Amino acid sequence: MITVIRVCSKCGAEIPADAPEGGCPVCLLESGLSLLDRRFQDYEICCREDGVTLDELGRGAMGITYRAKDLTLGSLVALKVITARYSEDLESRERFRREARAAAQLRHPNVAGVFHFGETDTGRCFYAMELIEGETVEAYVRRNRLIPPYLALEVAVQGARALIAAEAHGLVHRDLKPSNLMIVRNDSGDPDALVVKVIDFGLAKSVVMTLTDDNQTRVGFSGTPDFASPEQLRAGQALLDTRSDIYSLGATLWYLLCGRAPFRGSSVGEVRHERLPLEQLALAHVPEPVVTLLRSMLAVDPQGRPASARELLTALQRCRQVIANPSFSFT
Repeated sequence: MITVIRVCSKCGAEIPADAPEGGCPVCLLESGLSLLDRRFQDYEICCREDGVTLDELGRGAMGITYRAKDLTLGSLVALKVITARYSEDLESRERFRREARAAAQLRHPNVAGVFHFGETDTGRCFYAMELIEGETVEAYVRRNRLIPPYLALEVAVQGARALIAAEAHGLVHRDLKPSNLMIVRNDSGDPDALVVKVIDFGLAKSVVMTLTDDNQTRVGFSGTPDFASPEQLRAGQALLDTRSDIYSLGATLWYLLCGRAPFRGSSVGEVRHERLPLEQLALAHVPEPVVTLLRSMLAVDPQGRPASARELLTALQRCRQVIANPSFSFT
């Protein structure tokens, strides 16, 4: 007799023989969803090709994002659903609602838009977003290895344009990183032509609040340590503004050029923002104008960075023009 051992497609754990289809008990409990619980008002979560696994796109601190279908329009969307562990907590649900509201303020070609918020009869909050069919910058770098400077700068330029839109609404993303930037090929026929979309503004916070006298947001740490600004890692002490996102975009540009973040650590305490490892840029043959720009974007002191997203965009475009000049030498 042959014994068939099932393995969870999400975590790789062995699934008990008497467990239901769709994943191990732990993952099913964490998501709080089953194949019989896929409907969220006018949206239904899609299954993958096996017909039993929910089509999960990503996980965050409070929610899981799925590929879903708008049953009224017949179009596909990204549906972010609050996790089961938070769905019964009124404060968490209100925070989830605020995050959706903050993300919905942005309407820009380089930002994945949020267009609907809802709540089921059982208290499961969700919001529908534009579904970006492409790959993350993280996946793009893993597939292509090191990215040419002019293409890496193009990604950063479009990311800066998204930050300009956020800045106009007084928002700070707070978790800008390679997995939150999507690359979409356009239909121009140019293999290097791409569109960048910033996703998951769910962590976004307004920098204009009445909670502090200086009208800035005093927050603890939220985000990914490798790409977070130094001030963001000082939990409970940081006054975050656009310059924090500028740092994160700089770390993402570094990742595009070197295949890794400038500073790495599995936890907040392990990340040390000390001397920039410029030898990584040298090994990747990054041209000096780009090195100079990165040193500015990644300055430990926010005062040393571009003061605004628009100032950053100007610097990025100027840098791109310099290295695109036929007379420029990369050696």
